[in-house]
Amino acid sequence: MAKDDHHLPRDPAAATDAASHPAKALHSWAFLDAVVESVPAMLVVKNGRDGRFVLVNRTGEELLGVPREDLIGRNDADFFPPEQAAFFAEMDAKVLASDRLWVIDEEPLKTPHNGDRWLQTKKIAIPGEGDEKLLLIISEDITERKKSAIALEAALERARAASVAKSEFLANMSHEIRTPLNGVLGMAQVLAQTELTPRQREMMDVILSSGRTLNALLSGILDLAKIEAGEVELETAPFDLRAAVTACAATFEGLAHQKGLSFSLDFDEPFQQRVTGDALKFGQIVNNLISNAVKFTCEGSVSVHAGTRADGDEVLLTLTVEDTGEGFTPEVQASLFERFVQGDGSITRRFGGSGLGLSIALRFAKLMGGDIACVSTPGEGARFTLTTRLAPAAPEAPAPARRAPKAAAPERLRVLLAEDHPANQRVVELMLDGVADVVVTEDGEAALRAYQAQDFDLVLMDTQMPVMDGLTAIQEIRQRERAAGRVRIPIISLTANAMPHQVEACLAAGADLHLAKPVTVSALFDAIAQACELAAEGV
Repeated sequence: MAKDDHHLPRDPAAATDAASHPAKALHSWAFLDAVVESVPAMLVVKNGRDGRFVLVNRTGEELLGVPREDLIGRNDADFFPPEQAAFFAEMDAKVLASDRLWVIDEEPLKTPHNGDRWLQTKKIAIPGEGDEKLLLIISEDITERKKSAIALEAALERARAASVAKSEFLANMSHEIRTPLNGVLGMAQVLAQTELTPRQREMMDVILSSGRTLNALLSGILDLAKIEAGEVELETAPFDLRAAVTACAATFEGLAHQKGLSFSLDFDEPFQQRVTGDALKFGQIVNNLISNAVKFTCEGSVSVHAGTRADGDEVLLTLTVEDTGEGFTPEVQASLFERFVQGDGSITRRFGGSGLGLSIALRFAKLMGGDIACVSTPGEGARFTLTTRLAPAAPEAPAPARRAPKAAAPERLRVLLAEDHPANQRVVELMLDGVADVVVTEDGEAALRAYQAQDFDLVLMDTQMPVMDGLTAIQEIRQRERAAGRVRIPIISLTANAMPHQVEACLAAGADLHLAKPVTVSALFDAIAQACELAAEGV
C-alpha cells in the first residue's frame, strides 16, 4: 500500500489532466489535500461496495486514536464492537440507497483507543470510479457539548428536587406553625370575650396583635415561596372593582383617624365598576399599599385615587396611594421591592414588618399585566402608583330569590370534631360553647365510628391525624352516605394545611368548605353558617 493512499482518490480523468498540466495538477491536489486535512471534523470516505476506508483525515485519525495507515483498506468490523459495526453498516446501506444527505444529531461511538465519544454525523453517497459509489462521512465531536448538556440536565433535576423539597418543607412548617398558633390565637380570642380588667385587656390585645402579625408573616413567606416556584396562578371571576377598593380603604381608614391623619378616597368618573380578575390578589396589593402609607405617616394625610380606562378589550386600572409620611431616598427606592427590604432598615427602626409586602405586591401586579411605580422625597412623603389589566364584566345580575330552607336550623348544633391536637380540641370546644354540643375524636377512624353511631349536623375535620388522615375519612363518609342513601352532611376541613394544592385536595375529597388555622371565632361561625345554609338548600 502506497504511503499516499489515505489522501484524496484520483480518477483517470484527473490523472490525464494532471499529465498534460503538471503544475496545475500539483497545485489542485495540494490545495484540496490541505483543505481536507484542515477540516476541524472527522472526514472519512468509505468504499460503497464493502465499507472499507478509502480516506481519513488528520482529525479522524486523532478522534479514533488509530494511525491512518492502519485504517485504510479495513472496515468498521475491524475496529468497533460487533453491535456498533452492524449499526454503521446498516446506516451506510440506507445512505447509499437513498442518494440524499443523512444527519445524525447524536451518535454514540466507542472508539478503539480514545474512549466513548458522541458525534454529530452527516453522511451522503458520492460517485467514485465508473459505477462505483463512495460514502462521504463528516463527523463533529460533540462529546464535551453532550457532557455539558447532561451536566445541565442533572443540575436542573437537582434544582427541581430542591424545589420539591422546599415546597414540602414549607408545607410541613406551615402546618407545624399554624397548629400551635391556632391554640394561641383561639384561646386568646375566647379569653378576650370574658370579663377582663383594663390591664388584662391590654395584655390580651398585645397577644392577639402579635399572633396576627406572626400569622401574616407566615402567609407572606408562603406567598413568596409559591411565586418563586411558579406555582401562583390567577383565579379569574367577576367582581365589583369599586367595592373592592372601598373595602381595602375602609380597613385602614379607622387606623389613620386614630393617628390623627386625614384620609380620602375618590374615583374618576366614569369608572368601570364590574371587572373580571383575581379579587383576592388584587385586594392584597391594595391593602399593602394603603397599609404602608398609614404605617409610615405620622402626621398629615393619606389619599387613595382610582381611575379606569378602556384599552382595547381590557380595562386599565390606575390606583394611586399618596402620603405625607417619612418618604425615602433614591438609594432606598432602588431596592424597595426586594424581599426582606424596608425603607427603614436600621437596627433602631421605628416601624415593624418583614419587608415582604411590596415584593409580593409587585409580583402579583406583574402577574396581572401591570406594575407598581413609586416617587418619593425624604421627609415629604411618597406616592405609589399601581397599574393592572383586567377584563370588563357584565353588570351583576339580580340575585335569585333564596329557597326556603328544607328544615329550620336546630337551635343547638351537634358537631363532630376530628382533631388530634389537645389544645386545638379545647379551642373549638370553647369557641362553640353555648351554641353546639361537640363530640371530639382524635383521628379519622374514630370519627367514622362516631359518625356511624349517632347523628350530627356538621363535621369539622382536621387533615393530618394518626391512624386515618382527614382526607381518607372525608372520602369514607361520602361513600357511606351514598351507599346508605343518607342526607349529605356538611363537612368543613379545619386544618393547618393551607397551601393551594392542600385546599384543592380537601375539596376534592368531599369537604364543602376549607378553613385554615389559625381560625378566628367569626370565621368559624361564618363557615358553619355557610355550610348549614348549603345543606339546607340541598347543595
